[in-house]
Amino acid sequence: MSSYPDEIELDIDGMAQGGAGVGRWEGRVIFAGGGLPGERVRVRLTQRKSSFAHGQVVEVLTPSPDRVPPRLPGADHIPWQHIAYPAQLRFKQTILSEQLAKLADLTAPPVAPMLPAPHPWGYRNTAHLRVQGTHIGYYAAGTHRIVNLSHDPLLLPILNAALAGLHAAIDTTAWEVEQVTLRASATHGYAIAIIYGTGTIPALAQRWRARVPYLADVTWQFTDDPDALSPEITLHEELDDVVFALAPDSFFQTHTAQAATLLEVVRSGLELAPGARLLDAYSGAGTFALPLAHNLAEIVAIEEHPQAVADGEWSAQLNNISNVDFITAPVERVLPELEPPFDAAILDPPRRGCHPAALAALVELRPPRIAYISCHPGILARDLRPLLDAGYRLLQVQPVDLFPQTPHIECVALLAM
Repeated sequence: MSSYPDEIELDIDGMAQGGAGVGRWEGRVIFAGGGLPGERVRVRLTQRKSSFAHGQVVEVLTPSPDRVPPRLPGADHIPWQHIAYPAQLRFKQTILSEQLAKLADLTAPPVAPMLPAPHPWGYRNTAHLRVQGTHIGYYAAGTHRIVNLSHDPLLLPILNAALAGLHAAIDTTAWEVEQVTLRASATHGYAIAIIYGTGTIPALAQRWRARVPYLADVTWQFTDDPDALSPEITLHEELDDVVFALAPDSFFQTHTAQAATLLEVVRSGLELAPGARLLDAYSGAGTFALPLAHNLAEIVAIEEHPQAVADGEWSAQLNNISNVDFITAPVERVLPELEPPFDAAILDPPRRGCHPAALAALVELRPPRIAYISCHPGILARDLRPLLDAGYRLLQVQPVDLFPQTPHIECVALLAM
C-alpha cells in the first residue's frame, strides 16, 4: 500500500458524523471537509493514519447540484453553508439513521423525517465572541487567530445590530477586552451582553449601550478579579406562554423557534395524563419542566448547575408554577434515591450524554415512557443500548433541525416499556 501524497483526487460517496464528505483512495477511507456526495474533488490531507486520513477540499472538480454559494466564505462556524438546505436535512437524517444502526445495533431504526427550521438563517439567539484589539469574531478552526466578523448571517438581526455597535464602540486597541457574550430575547426583541476583560470595560459598556437602542443591559466580568461586583442583569424569554428569567450566562436553547418544536415533540411523545408524575433529568432552567407542568401532580427536575436551578425556581415563581421541585445535584447521585413511581421521564443531558449510573438508576425506576433529547447521534446510540437491553422499545426518533448550516443534529428518542 503506497504512502499518502499531500493532495489526492477522489469521489465523495457519503457524509460522516461531524459533517465531512467520505470517499476512498487506494482502499483507505478519506474524510474530506467541504465535500458533498456525488462530487469529484481534490483534497489536501491534514492527518494520516494507516487505514484512513482527514483532509480539506481545495478544489471541486465535479460539483454536486446540492452545492450553493456560501454566504460568508471562510467562516468555520458555518461549515455547511455551501449545502442547499433540503440536502442538509437529508444528510442529517441519513447520518442519524446510520449511527443508530451501527452503534446501537438497530435494524431499520425508526427515524422520522427531519422537522426543518422555518428560517434556516438568522436564528441564533446567542453568540460568544472573541476580541483582540479591534478584531471581533470567532477563532479560525484549530487556532487562536480571530477571524474579524462585521456580520454573522446565523445571528438574529438584533444581535447583528449589537455586533455592529460593538465594532463602533471598540474603535481603538485601548480597550482591554477578551471576550463578549451576546444574548437576545427572540420573543421581546432586545439583547443583553457580558464583557470579559480588564481595565475600563465599564466605560466601554456605557459607550456600547449608547450606540445600540435594542441593547437593554450590559454587565461585565473582570478576568483579573472575578469576585469584583458587576451589575446583575436578566434576559426574559418565552416558550409556550411560560416566561423564563435567565442570567446572561445561563443555558437556553439557541434557536427559540425550534425549541418550541422540540417541546411539542416531547409533549406529544410522553402522552402525559392529568395528575401524572414526571421526572426531568438534566433539567437546566426548566426548559421542558415549566411548560409541561400544567395539570401534572409533580415534576422532579434535577440539575447540577446552581445558576440554572436558581433561574428555574425564579421563573416558576414568575409564572405561579408550584408543582416543579428542583434539585441541585448530579443526576447520577439523585436518581438512586428517588421513590417511584414516575409516569414518564425526560433525559436532556449535555453533549457527553448520560452517566452510566444515571441510566442504571432510571431502569430501576422504570417510567413507562422516556423522551431522550440528544445533540449527538453517536452518544445517543451508546445510551440507548442499556435502555433497550432493559426492555424498553424505541418507538421513534424525531430529528428537529435546531442548527441549520451546521452538521449538528438534535433529536428526540421516544421509548416505552
